[in-house]
Amino acid sequence: MTGIGFTGRFIGVAVAMVVAVAGVSTAQAQRTPEYAAARAAGQVGEQRDGYLGAIGGGADISAMVRDINNKRRSVYTTAAAGKSTIEEYAFTTGCKLIRDTKPGEKYQGLDGSWKTRGGGDPELDPRCP
Repeated sequence: MTGIGFTGRFIGVAVAMVVAVAGVSTAQAQRTPEYAAARAAGQVGEQRDGYLGAIGGGADISAMVRDINNKRRSVYTTAAAGKSTIEEYAFTTGCKLIRDTKPGEKYQGLDGSWKTRGGGDPELDPRCP
């Protein structure tokens, strides 16, 4: 028999399923009314490192951001396994998340300050793919 065999295929499918489930959990957490309201109010923003940042809003917002970031870290850890470092995967995802912001939403600029997305493209790190 050539190729990776049954065990290798099974492990590959299992990893893909974990990534898919973890990705769904992260996406669902980010679609809560609390998250949407905080995003619309400019209380959270996408950081260049692939994690969410709390800009204001107190302890409830900070707890929500911490929870979302823990879920993101779990997804990044699983997705990066054997392919890249967690930091590299998170950075690349951060580029996408910033690119996907909508006008009026917050993101971290190159100087580390919080920017509000206007009608044009957001300010992206030159290393972004």
